[in-house]
Amino acid sequence: MLDRESAQTYAGWFRALADPTRVQILNLLAAGAPLTVGQLVDQVAVGQSTVSAHLKVLTEARFVLAESRGTARFYQVNQRCVAGLAAAADVVMAGPRPAVPAGSAIRIVPATEDHADAILAIYQAGLDTGEASFETTAPDWATWDATRMRSHRFVALDDTDRVLGWIAVTPVSSRCVYAGVVEHSVYVDPGAHGRGVGIALLNRLIASTEADGIWTIQSGIFPENTASLALHRRAGFREVGIRERVGAHHGRWRDVVLVERRSQR
Repeated sequence: MLDRESAQTYAGWFRALADPTRVQILNLLAAGAPLTVGQLVDQVAVGQSTVSAHLKVLTEARFVLAESRGTARFYQVNQRCVAGLAAAADVVMAGPRPAVPAGSAIRIVPATEDHADAILAIYQAGLDTGEASFETTAPDWATWDATRMRSHRFVALDDTDRVLGWIAVTPVSSRCVYAGVVEHSVYVDPGAHGRGVGIALLNRLIASTEADGIWTIQSGIFPENTASLALHRRAGFREVGIRERVGAHHGRWRDVVLVERRSQR
């Protein structure tokens, strides 16, 4: 059964859309460039205070992002919200999608140098969204290879051996007391979204770390990355808390949601 915390989160998302004007506002922002409150007022034909109230609800639900430009404040749709909503509806109505959709096959295998070009290209594609990491440029293969634990890094391949995504971990500390705590990253090719690649990679990582005696997998996720947060809930991660304004990214301070999965042993 869906846990209470996830149910409350999803209910908040659905509640944010339970008003026709909010749906109109979201549709306008999804269809074009960022808009100010005044521009939205002109198009939805309701008062400024009403539009502002609706925007407050949509931004709190992370469907809309706000950005100050000089004295003006512009609003734009969070491009991750569509995937996040789809994942939420999937869990509520029918459980996780199959990791291997009908008519295709996904294999999870250890990541090697043979996959280097694809891994780094997928990494860069994720960074280019601006919602995946504080990093902006993928490292070279030597750096990636040296900083990821060899026993817990995998790629997802289709039936033609094309790399669809990857997952890997790094130790959080060299101190022996933290020997069983790792930080993970998971990236999926934009063309493979919605095929169950992310959950398949997370499940494989969980299996390998459990077998190796690792007791905590953790990561930091931008609150705006609702698709990733939903994916991690499906995989059994919990949200520990929010680190507010923990780092600057593209000229603005950003929060990070700390998620973790503790071993069931």
